[in-house]
Amino acid sequence: MMNLLINEWMKAWYGRKVWIFMIVMGVAVTFTFFVALLMNMNFDLMITTEDFITVGSAMSFFVILYSFVLITGAISGEFASGTIKQLLIRPVSRHRILLSKWVASLLLSIGLYALMMLVIFLFGLFFPHQQSLVDTLIDAGLFVLYATPTFVFYVSFATLVGVITRNTAVTVVITILPYFFADIFLMIANQYEWTQWVVFRHIDVFTNYHPASFFEPPFESMWLRLAFSDCTSPSS
Repeated sequence: MMNLLINEWMKAWYGRKVWIFMIVMGVAVTFTFFVALLMNMNFDLMITTEDFITVGSAMSFFVILYSFVLITGAISGEFASGTIKQLLIRPVSRHRILLSKWVASLLLSIGLYALMMLVIFLFGLFFPHQQSLVDTLIDAGLFVLYATPTFVFYVSFATLVGVITRNTAVTVVITILPYFFADIFLMIANQYEWTQWVVFRHIDVFTNYHPASFFEPPFESMWLRLAFSDCTSPSS
């Protein structure tokens, strides 16, 4: 299994997509940094390190888009080009190959988001801070932790669609549509009680369950209850 994971990471690392992504993220973070500096100097705003990290965390949008492209290329792209046959001729089951692609893409996406938050934290040191740097770094890590369920859901969804369709374009479109329009749909239908049972209502853990969020959670302490139920189940 580890050899399959390393193989997927090497293909991602030596491909063009990851470098294009890093260039785009570098430009985006640098642009945000200079805009924040200009706002501090010209508009008498006091943007702190914590504010800069909060704004920068919204760039998870780019990382999720990259994860779509990554898992789509790993599954649909290899089916289209026929290179996946080189893996299937090995004495490894098909489900293990697909599992390795899912795990590799998920870990790489979360790792890149963690790296991005670390870079944003370093840029944020140029601004005044209201708490200790250790606490600020912990808060940056919490952004990564709160974003993990979103990554798990969308990478899993893209994997499922990619296996079913085996078409790169169709997989990207079907996966991106819920990400862009789920919040709009939930906002329109928010007056109905059944929306609290829609899965898209729960995968944005930061918006729903972070103490600093302004939104009411659909179910109070839902994730804590799920964790408690899992820990106390007979199989545990």
